[in-house]
Amino acid sequence: MRSRSLTLVPLAALAATLLAGCTFSVGVNTAPTLPADEVAEAAEGLLEAQTGVRPDIDCGTEPIQVEEGGTATCLLLDPVAGLEFDVVLTFSEVDFPRYYLSVVVADVPNNAPEPTVEPGATVPIGDIESLAIRALTPTLDFVPEVSCEGTEVKIVVGNTVDCSYPSPDGDVDVVVTITQFDPTTGNYTINVG
Repeated sequence: MRSRSLTLVPLAALAATLLAGCTFSVGVNTAPTLPADEVAEAAEGLLEAQTGVRPDIDCGTEPIQVEEGGTATCLLLDPVAGLEFDVVLTFSEVDFPRYYLSVVVADVPNNAPEPTVEPGATVPIGDIESLAIRALTPTLDFVPEVSCEGTEVKIVVGNTVDCSYPSPDGDVDVVVTITQFDPTTGNYTINVG
């Protein structure tokens, strides 16, 4: 039986020569990035196409990595009611610089007003608008810009306020009704119909 010994030195030298032009970094993400305001603008455009209303989205100042399945959490600001919603942006089908973006807006605002008042008190119309937005958002799949008539609402069971919001199909009229009031705790509830 004949045996042959292989010399590994030339193979190792050849491998070192071939890899000399390559650099490797362990643990460093090399996904391409886009400016945060550019990603926010894309998300605003997507929501505007879906709802007919262009929101204001803030994704901060740091560049955002664009990679398959990657996410970024931003803040949707409603200038009408002053509500802030978390927004999760997810990237898919990334072939940089092209990508698809999906946007999911939180159902509940981060700064929702608490529906509590003193007996016989009035609340600013902005509180009623905010509560109406909070009530409508889960059923509409978008955050409506609700505006109501007047400047204040007296919290009395049965009181109503005429409101409306723009939708892709045109303006939608709704009536907000004070349905319950507990004078001990100051809690009240509304119905949007």
